[in-house]
Amino acid sequence: MKVGVLFPPRFADPGEFLADARAMEAAGADSVWMEDGDGLDPMLTLAAIAAVTSQIRLGLIRKSTPRPNVDLDHKMETLQQLSRQRVITDHARWRRVEVPADREAWARTLEEAHPDVEGVLVPMDPRLLDILRHPDEAIDRSDLLLAQG
Repeated sequence: MKVGVLFPPRFADPGEFLADARAMEAAGADSVWMEDGDGLDPMLTLAAIAAVTSQIRLGLIRKSTPRPNVDLDHKMETLQQLSRQRVITDHARWRRVEVPADREAWARTLEEAHPDVEGVLVPMDPRLLDILRHPDEAIDRSDLLLAQG
């Protein structure tokens, strides 16, 4: 089952945002997605992600079906070329799911996905990164203690 990660429409630090995209690629996510609407320009944001990644696909969710638009088509063609043809725009076969609470919830989510969907779309969350990196094992970090001063 493919995993698409829906990134937030705004971010505070561009370096951290792009590092998150690279981390999702390294963890095995199939795609990162941006949604058109309130927030930063998703096509420019995806172009930046394309520049720092090499394999992860780039998804664009448009809130409305655009009428024929030469300017938009030109921008999409440019983004396709910059990303080496990694842009996907058809999100109809992707099922939106919530961020899993733990590995068991993630396993259930993947099991419940219907065979007619291409993948699941999950909002960006640090827990997801940990689950993707280590899907079958809970990492016991009891050696790390919070120091209070």
